[in-house]
Amino acid sequence: MSEEAGRPARLDPPSAVHRAGEAALLAQYPGTAEVLAAAAAVRELAPAHLIDLVPAERTLLLVGSAARDLPRFAALLRDLPTAAGQAGAGGEVRIDVVYDGEDLAEVAELLGMSTGALISAHSGSVWTAAFGGFAPGFAYLLPEAARETDGGAERVHDRSADESVDAVTDAVGPPWEVPRRAEPRTAVPAGAVGLASRYCGIYPRPSPGGWQLIGRSDAPLFAPDREPPALLTPGTRVRFAPQRASARLPVPAVARRGRRRPATAGETAPESARPVLEVLSPGPLALLEDGGRAGRAASGVSRSGAFDQGAMLRANLAVGNPAAAAVLEVVAGPLRLRALAPIVLAVSGARAPIGLHRAEEDGADRELDPLASHEVPLALDPGDLLEVGPVTAGLRLVLAVRGGLLGTAETDPVLGTGGMLPVLGSRSRDTLSTLGPAPLTAGDLLIVGPTTSLDAVPAPVPAEPVPAEEHATATDPLEIPLHAGPRDGLLGAPALNHLLTTTWQVRPDSNRVGVRLDGAPVTVPSELGTLPSEPMLPGAVQIPPSGMPVVFGPDHPTTGGYPVIAVVTRPGLDALAQAPPGTALRFIAVPGSLR
Repeated sequence: MSEEAGRPARLDPPSAVHRAGEAALLAQYPGTAEVLAAAAAVRELAPAHLIDLVPAERTLLLVGSAARDLPRFAALLRDLPTAAGQAGAGGEVRIDVVYDGEDLAEVAELLGMSTGALISAHSGSVWTAAFGGFAPGFAYLLPEAARETDGGAERVHDRSADESVDAVTDAVGPPWEVPRRAEPRTAVPAGAVGLASRYCGIYPRPSPGGWQLIGRSDAPLFAPDREPPALLTPGTRVRFAPQRASARLPVPAVARRGRRRPATAGETAPESARPVLEVLSPGPLALLEDGGRAGRAASGVSRSGAFDQGAMLRANLAVGNPAAAAVLEVVAGPLRLRALAPIVLAVSGARAPIGLHRAEEDGADRELDPLASHEVPLALDPGDLLEVGPVTAGLRLVLAVRGGLLGTAETDPVLGTGGMLPVLGSRSRDTLSTLGPAPLTAGDLLIVGPTTSLDAVPAPVPAEPVPAEEHATATDPLEIPLHAGPRDGLLGAPALNHLLTTTWQVRPDSNRVGVRLDGAPVTVPSELGTLPSEPMLPGAVQIPPSGMPVVFGPDHPTTGGYPVIAVVTRPGLDALAQAPPGTALRFIAVPGSLR
C-alpha cells in the first residue's frame, strides 16, 4: 500500500493482469487479503460498465460490457485508492453450530487435539469469507491468521476436483490443515459444517462432497428475496457459537443480516398476465431462459440465461419482444403445445419442422419445413395445436411468444422458483444451482406478459436457400472462435497450439454447465493440474489433469481450480449451444489474441 502527500492511500497494483475473453480481466494478487481489499475498493468506486466483480483466492475478475472497457479497468487497478469502509466492509455475523459432525473425532485426531479443544479452537477463531464457490451461498472461510503472510510468502499444493484448495501460509494460528476425505460422500446434508485444507465451509444445500464434517447449522445461507442473497459475502467476518445438540438453533441471530429485497417493476406479475399455452409434451428438456442474472457471481450465482443468446434475440425480434424477454429453450424436441388464447410465436435456434393444426374446421393446417419455419412469426388461435421438431440440424430450439414468457401458472411458495416471479431479477433456470422455474412438464400452463407497447410484428421475409457451394460439408469441423488466456502462459505455447490444431468431438455428457470434449489430450504439467481457485466465466476452456477440455456454459460454477487456457467468444458459445453429441469442432484464435 502506498501513500503520497495530499492523495488518499493507494493499494499496491496487481502482480499481473490477464485478459479473460472478450470483455473481462483477471488480476492476480499475492494473497486473499489483497484480493478482498482490491474488490472492496473497486466496488466502492463502481466504475461504469462493470457488470460483475468476482474475488477468488488470489485473483479478481472484472467483467465489462465490451472490449473497450478493458483498458479503463487495467488503468484503475494500477492506481486504486483504498476503500473508505474497507475495514470490516463485509460486516460480521454469528453462526450457531451443533458440533456433532460425523468426522469430528477423526479431525481432532488429525490435528492432534481432543474434540473439546477442536470445538474451542474452531469457535474461538474469527473466520473471513474469502470467496464464493460451487453453489449459491457457499463461502470459503479462512481463519483470520491464515490470511496473513510472512513477506507475502504462500505455498500452494495440489487440489482435488471439487473446489477445495490446499493453501499453506506462514501465518500463526491453529493448524487447520485438514485433508479431504479419501472417499467423498455422495450426499452431504444442507447446513453441514466442514473443513478441508485451511478452509471451513457450510453446505447451503444437499450435495455430494468430500469435506470433513464437524458440525451442522441452521443458518439461512442463501435467500433469493434478501439483499444480498448470500449471508456470507466476500469479506464477511464469521464467529461460530457452539450449541447443544438438543437446542433449537436461533436462526434470527444470523437472519438479521441483509434486508428483504423489494420487488422491482420487472419482478411483479402484470395484471394482464394470462395463460396462453398448455404444454402437451415438453420434449427431453424444456426450460425458461432469458438474458440471465448478471452481477451475482461473488455469491456463487452464475449468470445462466439462454445458451444460444443470438437465437433468443432473433426469436424475440420476430414477435416484437424486447431482445432478452424470456423464451423456451427446448433440447431436440419434439415440443407439443396447445393455444389457450390468440398468440404470436416464433422459433429460432436449431432447425426443425413445424406442424400447425387448426382447431377450427375451416382452418388450414400448415406443415412448415425447417427452412420455412425458421424465425417466422406464426399466429395461433385458441385450441390450435403446435408441434415443433424433432430437430434436423442443431440441438436447442428457442421459442418466443409475443408478450414474453413470465413462467407457469404454478408458484412455489417456499423456494420462489416457479410461477411468474423472477429469481434475482431473472426467469432463467440455472441447472447447476436449480435457481429459477423448474423444467416444464406436461400440463403446465405458460403465462405471458402484456402485448401493449411492444414493437409491431415484422413482416415475414421469405427464406432464401443457401447456394450449395456455400454449405459446409458434413465432414467439416465446426469452427469455434476464442481468445487465448488467461492461463495460456502457465500451460505453455505447445498446449495452446495443441488445443488449436486438434479436432475435438462433443461428448454425450455435455450440458448447460459445460461442453465436454474428446480428442488427443492436452499435456498438462503435473504441477499445473490444479491452481488456487479462480473466478470462472461462460466460455472458459478449462484443462483438467486428463487433458480433455471443458468449455463452460451459462450454468457454470463461479470458481474453479483447473487452468483456463482460453475463453470462447459469445458467437462461439451460441455455436456450441447448437452442437449435438458427436459434433467435430476446431478452435480458432481471434486475430490478435495470441501472445
